[in-house]
Amino acid sequence: MFRRSLGAMSAASTLMLLSARMAQSAGRIPLSLGFVNFSGEDLAPLIREDASVLSPLFAQSTSPPLGRIPIANVLFVYAHLNADGTIKGPTSVGVRQLVQATKAAIVVVASDNPSEAIVKAAGLPGPKSANLVFTTNRNGGGFATFFRNLFVRMRDGEDMMMAWVQIAPQGPNQDPSLPGTILVAEGGRIAFPK
Repeated sequence: MFRRSLGAMSAASTLMLLSARMAQSAGRIPLSLGFVNFSGEDLAPLIREDASVLSPLFAQSTSPPLGRIPIANVLFVYAHLNADGTIKGPTSVGVRQLVQATKAAIVVVASDNPSEAIVKAAGLPGPKSANLVFTTNRNGGGFATFFRNLFVRMRDGEDMMMAWVQIAPQGPNQDPSLPGTILVAEGGRIAFPK
């Protein structure tokens, strides 16, 4: 999904490729990271916290104004879910519609939401081409730390599923510093490009 063949390239495409290669040589993930806020000022501090921890890992990072959706390979969504699983806002859309609009391979609903709404969100129609992560409990700084560790492992060659299991093995004895998340692995073993 992240690996694509290159045909004839425009000057802008060449510049983006060179930028990605320079970022990769600096240890950065040669992809874009985006943050979208559908709620407003109540979730803005979470975006600032996550962006400060995660943005340095990626070649590009963008956080547009409220409600604007960036095109990004990895998208963090800050929103409250309606009881039916759609995102609260002027137009209720599902998470999969964000996948369709942005072509993101990983979409993380990074704000706490009740599990009942998450179950409904996971059941909504739309493309099943991305790995979706829903958050039930950010657990303070544990959220950003978990995703930093996940993305570092993916940068270093592990696919998302293997990295996830290494950081958060399933079982009765869970690390109390981990966030409460639900991974819907519809995109499968996503790997970052090398």
